[in-house]
Amino acid sequence: MKVLLLNPPAEQKYVKESRCQHSASVFQSVYPPITLAYIAALLRNENEVMLLDAVGEEIPMDEVEKKFIAFKPDFVVVNTTTPTINNDLEVVRELKEIHNFKSVFFGVHATRFARELAKYEQVDFVVKGEPELVISDLVRMRPEEVSGIVYRRDEKIIENPDHAPAVMDELPFPAWDLVDLERYRVPIKNEPYVLLMTGRGCPYGCKFCVSTSYYGKKYRERSVESVIKEIEYAKSFGIKNFFFFVETFTLNKKFVLKLCDEIIKRNLRISWFCNSRVDTVDMEMLEKMKKAGCWMVSFGIESSSQRTLDNVRKGIKVEQSEKTIRNAHDAGIVTVGHFIFGLEGETKETMKDTLKFAKKLPLDFAEFYIATPFPGSELFDELSIEKHNAVDWSKFEYSYGNIPNKEELKLEEFRVRAYREFYMRPRMLYRMLRIFGFGRALTLFKTGLVFIRSI
Repeated sequence: MKVLLLNPPAEQKYVKESRCQHSASVFQSVYPPITLAYIAALLRNENEVMLLDAVGEEIPMDEVEKKFIAFKPDFVVVNTTTPTINNDLEVVRELKEIHNFKSVFFGVHATRFARELAKYEQVDFVVKGEPELVISDLVRMRPEEVSGIVYRRDEKIIENPDHAPAVMDELPFPAWDLVDLERYRVPIKNEPYVLLMTGRGCPYGCKFCVSTSYYGKKYRERSVESVIKEIEYAKSFGIKNFFFFVETFTLNKKFVLKLCDEIIKRNLRISWFCNSRVDTVDMEMLEKMKKAGCWMVSFGIESSSQRTLDNVRKGIKVEQSEKTIRNAHDAGIVTVGHFIFGLEGETKETMKDTLKFAKKLPLDFAEFYIATPFPGSELFDELSIEKHNAVDWSKFEYSYGNIPNKEELKLEEFRVRAYREFYMRPRMLYRMLRIFGFGRALTLFKTGLVFIRSI
């Protein structure tokens, strides 16, 4: 079989990996396509595989069509998201006018609307949940034998039983040799990097997050030995920068300390960053992470209002955010704080307080979002939207105020104000130069200009 793995071209850059499905923001960068690279690794021993990340590699539609015509795939596997779904459906429709193939859509949005998407003429199969093993089965088996898919047969929608979650250590390493890694650069450092999944699943219940609807609530952790081997594998491609990509890298302290000890012991000399919660780290962990090459950690702070945090079941205290950010700062780690405006219980005063809190913390970067009811989250379920074709999904973005009954908060306007007040402070410029050096001053300036113009 010939299989085309596709991130369809779009008018702007989009981050399209697991729960992350938004346009590029502060850093103006997108992720290397790890899910497509996992699928490629599973398929390529028995199939001819082409991987096209038209978003990350900025490949226009006419070039995609040329490569498509030359390849003539039997299957086209499409990575889709909520804000890009209509665009992605149109791309596949146009390709089907050129050459017939079986299309397979996957992603959080596809999982939530699998039955609805299966009704579209250009859609042959929709994957529910994580796609790697499902697509591997679909390419070599009859549809009725494949768990985890929804499809149309004789105008009837058929939904097969769910597929069992992947055992992380049993997945092959991503086929990074099929990706032009020079196109994916660590923000500010401007060096090639890859994502490395250290686990999947999240035991927390944040109402605004889609993660549990895709990877489940049970945390599936990889072994330290497997992660070390993948680091060494990626280094064989000249990679020394990593994003340890998982909902909460610091969930298991024992795992983190053991992994850091192995990185130090083997003298791997890598540079890496990760996501964390403010209630899953302590000073011992932060200092060990720093010693093992961690230079940046992103924390979901969300709000300075305890009531708002409790309303969305974030499960943290405001005091924990303050303590953890200061500890990470003292450990010499660059910090990114993520904040959401417009969550349940939000008022103009709580928004102002959150911005004031963000500016008070020793954060190096901040991302400000508008609460967005992505399909797969409890926020979305509360809207009771079931007709897929009745919604402008492109407006489901962190930059739009699409939460019902929140017009009086003027969320879009306040988000712009937050970014400008946070970054346009003299001390922020000094902090950036202190962290990254005067040699990157021009890069910082250009990145800042591009972003400020985009919001």
